[in-house]
Amino acid sequence: MSSISSLQKYYRQPKVYISLPSKGEYYPLGCLTGNSEQLPVYGMTGMDEILFKTPDALFTGESIVEVIKSCIPDIKDPWAMPQLDVDTALIAIRIATYGASLSVGFTCSKCNAENDRSFDLNQALAYFSSLYWENTIVLDPLIIYLKPFNYKQNTEFQLKNYELQKMLANSARQDNEEVQRKILTDFYKKLSIVQAESFKLHIDKIEADEDVVNNPQEINDWLNNSDKEIFDKLKKHLENMKNIWKIPTQKTECASCSFVNEVSINLDNSNFFVNN
Repeated sequence: MSSISSLQKYYRQPKVYISLPSKGEYYPLGCLTGNSEQLPVYGMTGMDEILFKTPDALFTGESIVEVIKSCIPDIKDPWAMPQLDVDTALIAIRIATYGASLSVGFTCSKCNAENDRSFDLNQALAYFSSLYWENTIVLDPLIIYLKPFNYKQNTEFQLKNYELQKMLANSARQDNEEVQRKILTDFYKKLSIVQAESFKLHIDKIEADEDVVNNPQEINDWLNNSDKEIFDKLKKHLENMKNIWKIPTQKTECASCSFVNEVSINLDNSNFFVNN
């Protein structure tokens, strides 16, 4: 009698194959197996779907990590995957589970009519596959090489920004101007620290005077002693990359007045992973 269960042939099978936008770069050794340009994606299990209904796990990123492990098993450690690939992975998982059609509701900006439109998520996958992470900034005579955040780093910075937004909201609720001023001073101080940390973690190495510096402490010391112009160029480059690595808004005609709206596809995990 065979020791292999007769039910194994009914296990879920890959529904989608994706090409990672990163092309497999920026993954630590052993984190990614298989072909980065033909990665199999499985639909979610019932347990995976429950994870997306767990607010605390969603907030901390734990749900995303566990579902990616389940549905894209060739990504061994989703915490370490570059943020460049996360949206592609989540879109592919949704397609594998519910299909490529996503219903998006929007309010017409001209007549305020409520609309509903279906989008093909395969177009979003194609868009991300066409992108390229621009990893160099030339500040003659220096060349700065950048790396994207991994999912762990991105989640941690989102949590820090969430705390900062709570501070800002708290200051607005204060009647005492002195207390409000103190909270705002603390807010801007912490905001500058968070931004500086972000820049430092994005820098992979720097070419300087025919030498390559990749020591984090040396890079940290240089950044702390650089002109504001350096920070401004880093900030502009990283913000530009962040804007590019989003699904573009879709031109959509209002059913009531025919006005063409710019509609965003929201990848918010609390409602993206529902069957609609």
